[in-house]
Amino acid sequence: MIKLENVTKRFKSLEAVKNASLHIKKGEIVCVIGPSGSGKSTMIRCINGLEIPEEGSVYLDGEQLQYENEQDLDEKRAKVGFVFQHFNLFPHMTVLDNLTLAPIQVLKKEKEEAEKEAEQLLERVGLLDKKDAFPAQLSGGQKQRVAIARCLAMQPEVILFDEPTSALDPEMIGEVLDVMQELAQSGMTMVVVTHEMGFARRVGTRVVFMDEGEIVEEGTPKQIFDSPKSPRLQEFLSKVLRS
Repeated sequence: MIKLENVTKRFKSLEAVKNASLHIKKGEIVCVIGPSGSGKSTMIRCINGLEIPEEGSVYLDGEQLQYENEQDLDEKRAKVGFVFQHFNLFPHMTVLDNLTLAPIQVLKKEKEEAEKEAEQLLERVGLLDKKDAFPAQLSGGQKQRVAIARCLAMQPEVILFDEPTSALDPEMIGEVLDVMQELAQSGMTMVVVTHEMGFARRVGTRVVFMDEGEIVEEGTPKQIFDSPKSPRLQEFLSKVLRS
């Protein structure tokens, strides 16, 4: 479904992602872990063209992303949902309007149909009663659940999550992870950049460890957490899993 081949992304002299290759199959839940600044977010932003790599190729459903072709990029990007760390909701629009804007403008849905589907999605994430609220009236956890529902409104084939819980208070993290776990159980293909090791272990079908822009190790959650091979991963886990 998604394939990265030897992807390198630079910011001036900094190589944020170095020669990364990754193959994500339909229905997989791939959790990307690693220290801050290791290139995790940059790598997944290359998947939907938010960042353009200097070297390497990205494929969606077997077709290479053509970054210089805006129409082609938009068509492929429509298949890939993105949930941001800081929600990126439109503050001047109600929750319902946030969900219906893109389906009406991009998918050309009728307003009534878009609103009906949006209400179903809000019910799915437990926020139907907030449909007429504005983002400023929501908690962080509620904003992120609205952002996930907005993403689902575009009927994506895969969803990329960029540290979706890192901006939340601890008591709100669980409600967002519960929604993500339900999505995973429904068969949605997901790539999740996360610091939540419990989620990666419990929900992930595969875990990818990055450090200094490189994919150092990947495997099943059991392989990564119970039998890490590389000294760098062993060191990382010893710090983040310390009780």
